[in-house]
Amino acid sequence: MKHILTIFFFLLYIFSTAQDQNICKCEALEKAKDSSRKTYSYNYKITRKQALTPPFKFISIQYLKRFSRSENIIDSLEMKMASAESKVASDSLLGYYKVRDSIKKIEFAKQYGDIPLPLIVKIGKLNNTIAILYQTESFFNAKYYLRISMDNGETWKNYYTGMEKNNNYFFKKNSQFPLWKDSRHLQIEADIVRMTRPLTFPSGESEYETLRNNALVVINIDEIIKDSDGDGLNDLEEKMEFFTDPLSKDTDNDGVSDPEDNNPKYKTIDNDFTKALLAALYGEYDLVDNPDPLTIEFIVNLKTFKEDFASQRKRYNSSSNNTKKSFLDMLQYHVMVTNDENLRRTDTLGEKIIFLTSKEFSKYAQQSFSNLYVPVYSNLFKCDDKKDTYILIHNGVSRGETYVITRIPEGWNIKVINQWIT
Repeated sequence: MKHILTIFFFLLYIFSTAQDQNICKCEALEKAKDSSRKTYSYNYKITRKQALTPPFKFISIQYLKRFSRSENIIDSLEMKMASAESKVASDSLLGYYKVRDSIKKIEFAKQYGDIPLPLIVKIGKLNNTIAILYQTESFFNAKYYLRISMDNGETWKNYYTGMEKNNNYFFKKNSQFPLWKDSRHLQIEADIVRMTRPLTFPSGESEYETLRNNALVVINIDEIIKDSDGDGLNDLEEKMEFFTDPLSKDTDNDGVSDPEDNNPKYKTIDNDFTKALLAALYGEYDLVDNPDPLTIEFIVNLKTFKEDFASQRKRYNSSSNNTKKSFLDMLQYHVMVTNDENLRRTDTLGEKIIFLTSKEFSKYAQQSFSNLYVPVYSNLFKCDDKKDTYILIHNGVSRGETYVITRIPEGWNIKVINQWIT
């Protein structure tokens, strides 16, 4: 595995509770570490020419003499939040967040075609066809989608545009141009921007420079609406986001279509290793008494695993929000990077997870800097000097762990012997 430990952590200020000890001897693990040190490199900076060049052949750019300015966009949601926040006591942090959440809930309840109004960039109608250009709700990577109805709003289809906010377009809500240029083309004014400083933890926000503030982005929708297998996911999303087969409605052949499948790439399997990994990632087991306060250790009984984990899932579901998922909720999914075959085939506990190999992740990361912010898991490496003992390493956005997983008569002993947090 080429990219096991280093994905983006040079950006992080790390506080570590790691124990400095030799976990086990593992030649394969050391080779993976050496490989990652030698081969890991991503060029986050792009040239002006690259930023100004359309990312797809179906996009063309015109430059306007008279244009709308992004600095004149009025964000009504932020204005309402700011007004409400001004009435909260300055020392009430809880009140501050409650006010923001309350205002946001009210404003997001106002929708057009099941899209919250604050997320809509532009709406356009041509005859009986309605198009909504909108962005997803995401701090790291708000992506641009199209919601299109060809029967005057009775039914809708959703299409990923392949574009992300500020990478390298910032679409303007105050554009004076109609969204439909003609029956095959959409148009929207945009600033063309370039990232000059990436997001860093714990406090450094991304910085951008505006290269052109007078762009009119013209989009040929033929490629965007292409859905070769007719499963409801357009080819762009399958190729760029899910890494599923755009020619197959059911990539992993498990009987569940790709849009409905919580793990569309890999069929779930049930064996001792997937149980160990599932317990390491999601388990809530009684801890083993250990004199070292920095060590987390627990036992996974394989004979009672089904019942134990069912009980844990029941507790989890009862404490989580079980309200019906909205259309936007259904667009949300997690990305996890691993080359471990068993980990890619574990139960996702009702969450939609796209498992990427390190090779796929290399491609995914080149699409956008924000795509780096995903958890990375190593292979389950077998220790050379200890019987039935394995090591698993996780590096996430703000935390990471090293697990030692050992076979015992009851099942597995799982020990977290190394931790870090941002």
